[in-house]
Amino acid sequence: MRCSCKDGVTHSFPQYIRKYFQQTQFIQGVKIFLIGYMSSGKTTLGPTLAVKLGIPFFDLDKEIEKLEHKSPAAIFQAAGEDQFRAIEKITLNTFIKTHLDFVLATGGGTPCYSNNMEVMKKSGLTIFLNVGVKELVRRNLNSTGLRPLLHGMNELQMQAFITEHLKQRLPHYKKASLTLKEDDNDLERLIQEIRLMTHSR
Repeated sequence: MRCSCKDGVTHSFPQYIRKYFQQTQFIQGVKIFLIGYMSSGKTTLGPTLAVKLGIPFFDLDKEIEKLEHKSPAAIFQAAGEDQFRAIEKITLNTFIKTHLDFVLATGGGTPCYSNNMEVMKKSGLTIFLNVGVKELVRRNLNSTGLRPLLHGMNELQMQAFITEHLKQRLPHYKKASLTLKEDDNDLERLIQEIRLMTHSR
């Protein structure tokens, strides 16, 4: 039996399977938390990284939405940030206890509240996606759904807000196990660092 793949080449199944396993660097039992400011690229990097590691990808905001039947933005608007953070904490802790391995994209504020950063660091590896203010403003302005904290802001207001807000959050983000800068696209190096840190735990 033969199979036509995305690369346009027809492989026999054994060869195709071997190629898949060569491209996928399985690391079982590892819990990876992607942290960083809004629009830092967590839900963009996450699925790709998860596929390469052979583990599932999840988005904490989506997990909250599944449990609450409301988006984080709707919870913010209806109940306020304090209530949202309480829900976020419960969802995060429950998720960690009920999933063996994963790549999880967390919310921009997740590491900054309720001892969440310490919980994540004890449970697995935390990776900080470190993106500069200018790029964060550009991404948020181009976003199809503006975040609740940035609602109604023009470019100058957003830049001032993100600059100050990021300054407050950086001490939490910098506690991460690994930091990935915005211009660092070397996924293979990141995977090797994850492998080394996983084996040293």
